[in-house]
Amino acid sequence: MTIYDEALLRTVDAWNEKPLDEWLFAEFREKFVDTMSSTKAFESIGETISLLLQQENESTAIEILNTIIALARQSDTTEIPLELLTQKFAMVNQFSTFGNYAQNRLRELFKHYRLN
Repeated sequence: MTIYDEALLRTVDAWNEKPLDEWLFAEFREKFVDTMSSTKAFESIGETISLLLQQENESTAIEILNTIIALARQSDTTEIPLELLTQKFAMVNQFSTFGNYAQNRLRELFKHYRLN
């Protein structure tokens, strides 16, 4: 498990314990995602999608999705990660029970990769 993976899991746990800390994920992304190489960001998308699909809480799922969007931007490529292709319908299904904001964020990720 990488430092990124461990920090992401700690952030998710802390978020689920204290979701009122609105800066928790923003600070995580600033520290870990914004400093990644484009290759590492691309490679981290798949692992992060796996964690996303384990979430039932909408706010946690949105924050992890926002992290995936940040990774996509940091990766600086529109090459579609294999995990995104294979898990797209699972993600759509998961987000179908969430509100409009969550669904719009998911559409934004797909738009980045021209998967509309």
